[in-house]
Amino acid sequence: MSSKKDKLIEEAQKCIQRGQLDKAVKIYVQVLSLEPSAINLRQKLADLLVKAGQPDDARTEYEGIGKHYASNGFYLKAIAVYKQVQKLFPGDIATTLTLAGLNEKHGLVGNALAEYKLAYDYYEREENHQESLKILEKMQGVDPQNANIKLKLAEAYFHAGKKEDAYALFRQVAMLLQERGESGAFARLNARIQQIFPEKTEFIAEVLAKQLEEGNAAKAVSGLQALLRNNPKNKKIWELIILAYRQLGQYQQLRSVYQHFLRYFPDEVSAKTGLIACHVQQKDLKGALALLDQYEQDVVSSGASGELVPIYRDLAEHDPINPRVLEGYKMACQAADMPDEASQLESRILALKKLSSKADPLPPPAAPSDEAGDFFDGYGETPEVSEVADGVAGMDAGVYMPVEEDEQPAAEDEPLAADPGTEGGIEALPDDDEIEIEVDIDDFPFEDSPAADGEDGARDGGADAFDDVAALISSSPRSVKFGSSLDGSDAQSHYDLGLAFKEMGLYDEAISELRQAAADPARRMECLVLQAACLRERGELGTAERILTSLINPEQSVEDACAVKYELALVLEAQGHNEKAAALMAEIDAVNADFRDVHERLKNAGESLEFSDEELQGFELK
Repeated sequence: MSSKKDKLIEEAQKCIQRGQLDKAVKIYVQVLSLEPSAINLRQKLADLLVKAGQPDDARTEYEGIGKHYASNGFYLKAIAVYKQVQKLFPGDIATTLTLAGLNEKHGLVGNALAEYKLAYDYYEREENHQESLKILEKMQGVDPQNANIKLKLAEAYFHAGKKEDAYALFRQVAMLLQERGESGAFARLNARIQQIFPEKTEFIAEVLAKQLEEGNAAKAVSGLQALLRNNPKNKKIWELIILAYRQLGQYQQLRSVYQHFLRYFPDEVSAKTGLIACHVQQKDLKGALALLDQYEQDVVSSGASGELVPIYRDLAEHDPINPRVLEGYKMACQAADMPDEASQLESRILALKKLSSKADPLPPPAAPSDEAGDFFDGYGETPEVSEVADGVAGMDAGVYMPVEEDEQPAAEDEPLAADPGTEGGIEALPDDDEIEIEVDIDDFPFEDSPAADGEDGARDGGADAFDDVAALISSSPRSVKFGSSLDGSDAQSHYDLGLAFKEMGLYDEAISELRQAAADPARRMECLVLQAACLRERGELGTAERILTSLINPEQSVEDACAVKYELALVLEAQGHNEKAAALMAEIDAVNADFRDVHERLKNAGESLEFSDEELQGFELK
């Protein structure tokens, strides 16, 4: 016996068939009073309200359904429901922000950015810069590696008076550009920083230093080389490039850097001990001892004897019976106030003297070798003019470092490598007046315009980084778009959302999601077939047929072939081509009789062609 609810639903269906939508709505309200938690019935009521021209009431129902799904973690279903609300009220910013948040929670980066972009545009039109700034902050939270979003947010911070926050973000943008090798963009950004932060004269050096702090020496080293070419007397840059080569473990280049560093800063004790340590690291004991003879007294006099201890310790490991090494090791320990270690060394020295009546002669002092350096190969050659920006951003710049006349290296010194392919190479050092700098500004998202006289120049002097925030979404390397590579989770999310949209009749949205999911080769065919199904549901039968026909391939798998032919058969059937549809169903049945409901469809089609004896009465064969 049918329940009261079932009878009411049946009555409502009859009203719908008769076009009595208002009456059907009232009946469904009664049904829900009997079972308020029935989400599927509430969905039908919401759909009915839309058809009945009651959008506000429909919105109330849809939002209730969406909140239910979202609170239970069914974000894809919630997104599909709120998309219905957005179609009813496309200008409603609250719905847009709800959709953005739901997409963000489910990890759909591209979709979330697209919704946030709509909100950003809305607040910009309303000149509500405080809210547009909040949206940009949300966008950065969704995609923290997006340089364009960071750039836009940095400009917004600057215009809002948050200059420290702006500068920090500009530096992050610079690091991203440096890592990607976008030299023109990097140079343009530096120009922008000099315009709005003229006091920040060491911007590029700060960026490269931050890269080193994060352990990314390989990306930083070429930029440091370019800075060094233009300012060879900048001690900070020398120290950064020393740190970079030390992180990379490139002791040959490091050794050459130390040699040239000491030409500019001959009293720097740490560079002297660093150079000696490089020789030890390369197992050049003779060269290390020669440098110790030359620099040891300077180190001790400066109070840095502790720096000699690890050097001598390493030398003693390589040559444990060398009296020169052990004596120096002992004296370094004594100077560094390490009496226990010095005492042990004294015992070793005495033991060696007992074993040999004559100690091995000490190696004669030798001038420090310059054989290490490929660092300045090409000295004295005529320099070529090239671009600072390319060198800073990670490519060989060919901009040369000036050297005073009295600082020219001796002719017998080995020059540094000018070959751009030589790792760690820095080109020749011409006179200051020989340097020419040309900066080629590649396309970068700034539209600079002169500041109006008497105005601040912060907003007017350097135009906004982006006139259209759409560019920052479409160009984002992490934005999800058709044809881009997706990981499995992204593809699955777009696929699931596409199905949810399809079930709710949101075919445009379904097609958009399925296109993105189709970027995953493993589900490409299925997504294309589903897009054709959406076109069929939308009544675009000709387009659907052309797509499906083009997908038929004799080399495809049986499963893919059956899926394509099945959907094509439905399209043909909808066009009234029943015989062609039946033929395709028969082809499917021949290779996979259990495919969906193919066998049942063929059976029903056959039965529809059979006539009973009563139906044939009155007909005579002629």
